[in-house]
Amino acid sequence: MTKNLKPSSQEILKFNNEDFKNYIFLLQDNLQEKLKSGLTIDEILDIEDPFETLEPFLPEEVYPIMVLAMINNIRSDTVLDALTEGFNNKINDYKKKNAK
Repeated sequence: MTKNLKPSSQEILKFNNEDFKNYIFLLQDNLQEKLKSGLTIDEILDIEDPFETLEPFLPEEVYPIMVLAMINNIRSDTVLDALTEGFNNKINDYKKKNAK
C-alpha cells in the first residue's frame, strides 16, 4: 500500500480490503492534520477535495458515510465494514462492465 494521497484509478482498482482501509486512514489522518492546523472543512474544500479519489468507487449511499467518517475521524469497524462492502460492490460492478 502506497502513502500516495492521490492514487490512480488503476491503483485503486487493485486495492484489497486492507489497502482500502489503510487508504481511508491515510486520507483521514491527512484531513485531521489540516483541521487541527485551524483550517475549516470549507477552507480545505476551497483548496482541494480530499474525497474525490474515492467518489467514483463508492455507491451513492455509501459516499456520504465516508465523508462524514473522515470529517469526524470515525474509525469504527461498523463504518469501515460498510465502506469496504460498498467499495467492493462498486469495484465488482466496474470490473463486470469493463470486462465486456
